[in-house]
Amino acid sequence: MRLLTTFILLMICLTTAAQTTPTRNWVDTEVKYTDSVERVIKVYNSYPKGGGGYINSGGKDYSYVIFWTRIVNESTTPLKLMVKFPIDSFSIFPSPNSYIKLLIPSDTMTLEKIQLGDYGLTNLKSLLDTGFNKPSMLERTLNPKEECLFNIAIFIHQARGTARTALVLKGQDLLYRISIDPQSALIPCGWIDFKN
Repeated sequence: MRLLTTFILLMICLTTAAQTTPTRNWVDTEVKYTDSVERVIKVYNSYPKGGGGYINSGGKDYSYVIFWTRIVNESTTPLKLMVKFPIDSFSIFPSPNSYIKLLIPSDTMTLEKIQLGDYGLTNLKSLLDTGFNKPSMLERTLNPKEECLFNIAIFIHQARGTARTALVLKGQDLLYRISIDPQSALIPCGWIDFKN
């Protein structure tokens, strides 16, 4: 009887803890970049969501993962942001038949969507069908203290693994670091430019 009572009390504690746990923020990395004249940008990169199923497009099956990136202009100078992924797919895997395709959905990403499945993205098949043979791009001007939040969908053909990504700033160049364990790549994907 004592063992049953202990088990019931443990289950009540676990249930209560699960109900009072704060909402997860889904931030994987947070990096602060400061240039030579003390202009500051913060870049937040998310953990992945999705990847559990397959999407068929053009007779090929793709698994997918969705990420978001948040860029905050903490400087007093406006910032022009350009993120662009080329038409080409990327082969980061040993097999020549395996590759990834990076797309920026046109859906507006908001902080409220962070808790949703696939970060609120719907109709991924349509995104893949219409975006596969086009460059994918985002262009914004961020005024002082403004931010930009956007999704990146990664479609993966004939490969699996744990995915992590990060938008990285090197000088004014933007690079997208992608790792699908154990493979990784650093992909040039745009630039930033502070307006004087």
